[in-house]
Amino acid sequence: MIALAATWAVLEIGYYGLYVWFVARMKRILGRAAVRRRLDGISGLVRLALGVRLALES
Repeated sequence: MIALAATWAVLEIGYYGLYVWFVARMKRILGRAAVRRRLDGISGLVRLALGVRLALES
């Protein structure tokens, strides 16, 4: 039973380590000015499209 708990702990530590590494890497990539402008433009278009869809449905 202890071996199973130790295996689970090692897997969880590895999983969360990879998760933290991935989030830190994405923060660097998504923090760039060009990427943020592109994401702002895309989210604006999505909001506009949802607003138009809502206006047409009601």
